Amino acid sequence: MVRTTARANCFDASALVKNYVEEDGSNIIREYWNSEPTRYTTLFCYFEALSVLKVKWKYKKEITEDEYHKACESLTFWFAHVSKSIRDLDFTSYTTYFAARDIAKKYSLDLSDAFQILSVKEGYFSPLTRDSKTILVTADKELAEAAKSEGIRVWNCMKEPVP
Repeated sequence: MVRTTARANCFDASALVKNYVEEDGSNIIREYWNSEPTRYTTLFCYFEALSVLKVKWKYKKEITEDEYHKACESLTFWFAHVSKSIRDLDFTSYTTYFAARDIAKKYSLDLSDAFQILSVKEGYFSPLTRDSKTILVTADKELAEAAKSEGIRVWNCMKEPVP
């Protein structure tokens, strides 16, 4: 079946890393990534993905230094392009911070994950509804469960079929 509606896809750090280096689920994420025209992430996820890539290279030795630099370069250039046109919530505003903090406490999440939920619920693409409603793409089970509890469309790429 061919989808006729556009939708936004918010990729968390776990999904971003799968797109840029080889690991379990990379082929699924890459196929989905290449089929979806509207992809974005939060600033937090961008930095978190860079940190995960560093750990994979420097400490776990799962990727080479060249793979690390290539992945960081591709991620950075993609994020630079996307972030010019998509304005996210300002995490440093009191209202946004405390809303994210409340979500974090409610589900025992870190603030980055809570901000992702808030970004999908109240950010740039939040006016989209029905089939166009934003999908949070993640491989993080706890984040997926919390987001679903908050009424967000979620795809746990390691546990569920492609939406």
